[in-house]
Parts: sequence; structure tokens; C-alpha cells
Amino acid sequence: MNTTVALMMTTNAKLVGTIYLALSVTYGTMGFMLSWLVRGELCGLGEQLLFGDHQLYNVLTTSHAMLMIFFFIMPGTMAGLGNLLVPFQMSVPELVFPKINNIGIWFLVCGLLLITGSSWMEEGSGTAWTVYPPLALTASHSGLAVDTFIIALHMAGASSLTGSINLICTIAYARRSLMAMLQSSLYPWSITITAALLIGVVPVLAGAITMLLTDRSWSTSFYDSSAGGDPMLYQHLFWVFGHPEVYIIILPVFGIVSHVIHKSAIFSSFNVLGMVYAMMSIAIVGYFVWAHHMFTAGLDVDTRVYFSASTLLIALPTSIKVFSWLVCMRRTCYCDATMSYSVCFLAMFLLGGVTGIVLSNSEVDMIVHDTYYVVAHFHYVLSLGAVFGLLTGCMHAFVLLTSATITVTSHRMQVSALLTGAILVFWAMHLAGAAGLPRRIPDAPDSLLTTVCSTTSGLLLVVCAMLMLVAQLTNSSMRTVLPCSVHGSTLSGSALLAAHTAVDSCVCHALQHSVTISGMTANSSYVT
Repeated sequence: MNTTVALMMTTNAKLVGTIYLALSVTYGTMGFMLSWLVRGELCGLGEQLLFGDHQLYNVLTTSHAMLMIFFFIMPGTMAGLGNLLVPFQMSVPELVFPKINNIGIWFLVCGLLLITGSSWMEEGSGTAWTVYPPLALTASHSGLAVDTFIIALHMAGASSLTGSINLICTIAYARRSLMAMLQSSLYPWSITITAALLIGVVPVLAGAITMLLTDRSWSTSFYDSSAGGDPMLYQHLFWVFGHPEVYIIILPVFGIVSHVIHKSAIFSSFNVLGMVYAMMSIAIVGYFVWAHHMFTAGLDVDTRVYFSASTLLIALPTSIKVFSWLVCMRRTCYCDATMSYSVCFLAMFLLGGVTGIVLSNSEVDMIVHDTYYVVAHFHYVLSLGAVFGLLTGCMHAFVLLTSATITVTSHRMQVSALLTGAILVFWAMHLAGAAGLPRRIPDAPDSLLTTVCSTTSGLLLVVCAMLMLVAQLTNSSMRTVLPCSVHGSTLSGSALLAAHTAVDSCVCHALQHSVTISGMTANSSYVT
């Protein structure tokens, strides 16, 4: 008990990052279990597991989306890997606000408790993660479940904001020149851009859901059309946050994958400046394409044309990144544990990107918007792309900070099983969506039953692959070592740990004796 309290009160960046990753894995497992219930209900004709309770089905899908987006991917890629890797890559011992760093953990835990509570309160929150009015107003959900859900969103946003401000201030505090930054890892660049996105759009979400909360509790009428409000206002405000949220999830993954590919390459032809500009372009354009999520909401033709064209523009900087990765991967050690996951990420991201180009056409989107085609698209990009990127970062940090080793054969089996299962799950959703299977409906026609059930079989393969990964990470007696290439040389985990410790101790020693950096004095108060 004392150890648990000490861990939850720690301000050490490595421990905080480890706690974030542990919480991320825990919440991701919970969300994955909810998806099992959803797939189990769909894998059969008529009523299966939920006894015909459609509201419960909507509660499950809502909680699944919330856990996966705000409590699994975002804390893992941003706060978890950020706390572990940014201090090391920027040569600083800690983040600049260690106590605020700890507060973010508590916000995240409180958010989970509220999400869990909202699912069990009365009929639950079956609004989907978008919380659209009028479905989210008291006429449709009169209990406290939606109110609790909204407060949980506030907690998740507060956790993300504290982590973002901390990371961006730490990178700024390092005071590296532009040339030095361009010669360093791309991960700090991706964290900086992502943090700027978060700081810009999370307040918009906070304002939108706060107005929704006042509509429910204090008789305001921002979104109540019967009292002069406009539900479309909420959709615009939400997606001003919601689409940059996609890049908030994927940009840190871009950074860690770029870092791993660059360091694993036998020779590098990496266009670092082009990659930085590409990430900046993606972030900037991402602010102006929100309404492509609203093609079916009654937008006029000219508006749909603008948002279709601007959505296609994102393919340009994205293609720069993809081709830069491919050029750098021409001669790369693919038996590297981290590199294997990077290749899987690239495959999933390309598949999801192709379907994204299809959906950018407003006329096509209006046909398939409410089908499983859209579900498959964003799962390929966000679920599979982000998860494989998170696995890349976790494996990189695991090898970097420990002396663990992984056997080649078992690792290849695990990656193959995970990739096959993931493709099987969501490719079947593409086929079902193209055939017209609607989402948010807890049943499927018998003509598509085989396609829907193949998704469940793919889930079984994914579970087996993840159990294999857990076994690999916990088994310390493996002898065949996968090389970890750093700056063109092959180092063991223990050597990397020694190098990391040496850098950490040198920086701490310098800070304790007061170092003047660009006219600013950094003293020992920074370390505390």
C-alpha cells in the first residue's frame, strides 16, 4: 500500500512515464474487452449477449471509444513515451514542472472512475463518444450518466493539457538551436507540434461540452432547438476539436516511428527538415477540415466542395513522410524488434490512408458515412496505426532502459500473428461497410453473417499475439538477442542503459553546480 501511494505521488519523469504506460495498457485492455462484447453481440442473428438491450449496446460502444481514444492512445503516446524519451533525447534530467506532471496522473485516474461510473448509472451514457445533442439532452438521457460522462471528458482534457504544457516547456527549456534540433530525434518535434495542437483545441472541446452540461442542468438553450438553440453549433465546435484530435493521436507516433527507422537504417537519407515541415503542415491543415465529418449534416454544395478539397491536401505532406520512410528503409535491419512494429505501422497507415482518400469525396461519404466502412477506416489509421506505433515506442523504451532481450523466432511469430489478426478484423469491416452494413445497430443480416463473424476470429488471433508479447517481455532468460541500432552501431540493452545513466548523471551534476545557458541560470531547484 505504501509503495502504491509513493508511486502515485512520484515526480520522477521515468516513473511517471511508466505509470502512464501502465494505466494506458490497463485502460486499453478494458476497452478491448468491451469490443469483445460488441463483436459477440454481432456474431450471430438476433439477440445474443445483450438480450436485445440496444441502449446497453450503445453504452458499450461509447465507453469503448472513450477508453481507447482518451485513456489508451493519448496517454500512452504523449505522456507515457514523452516522459520516458523526451528528457533523454533533450539531455535534461526531469521535466520542468514535475509536480504538475504528477497531477496529470490523478486527472487520468479520476476520469476513468467517472467513465466507469457513467456506464453503471441508470441506463448509462449511450450517446457515442461525440455526445451529440439532442441525443445527449435531458429529453433522451435524463439521468446523471451523461453529466458524469461530460465531467470525465473534462478530466481527460485536463490531464492532456498538463502533460502538453510540461513537455513543450521542457523542450523550450533545453534551449537548443534550430540546427541542433534538426540534428536530433524527430520525436521532440512531434511532441512540440502535438502539444501546440492540444493547447489550441482542448479549450474548444471544454467550452462545447460545458455548454452542453449547462443545457442539461441549468436550463440554458445553446443546443436545444425548441428553445432557439442550434444542435449544429455543437457539431461544429466538437469537430473543430475532433479532427485535430486525430493528428494529436497520430503525430507522436509519426515521431517515434521516424526516430526508430532513422536509427535502425544502415545508411540514412532521411529528410529531417522535410519531415518537420510535413508534420507542421499536417497540423495546420488539420485545423481547417473539420466539417468533412459533417457531410451528412446538411451542408451546402460549395461547403462540401471546399472541405473535400482541403481534406485531399493533407495527402501531400503525408506522402512526403511515407516516401521518406520508404527511402530510409531501403537497407534496414528488419529483425530489430522495434523495426518490425514500424513496418506494421506503415502497412496499416497506408491502408487506412487509401480509404481516407475515398472518404474525402463528399458524395461517396454521404453513401457510406453510417456504415462499417467508416469504422474500418478510422480503426486502420487510429487503432492499428496508433497501436503499432505505441508498440514501437514501448519496445524502443523497453530495450533502451533495461537489459531485456527477445528471441528472433518468437518475435517474428508474434508480429505475424498480430498483423494477420488486425488485418482480418478490419478488412472484413470494409467489406461489410461496402455492402451497406450500418454501424451502431446490434444486429446484422444473414447475408453478411460470415463477414461479420470473420472479424471475431481475427480478434482471437490478436489476443493470442498479445499474450505472446507479454510472455516475451516477462521472460528474461532468452539468449538470442535482437540488435538495437543506435547511431549506426549495435548496442546491447545494458550498454544503452549505462549510456543513459551516464547522460542523466552528467546533466544532474551540471545542474547542481549551476549552469548558465543563454544567459539564464539553471540551479538545483530545477531538479526538485
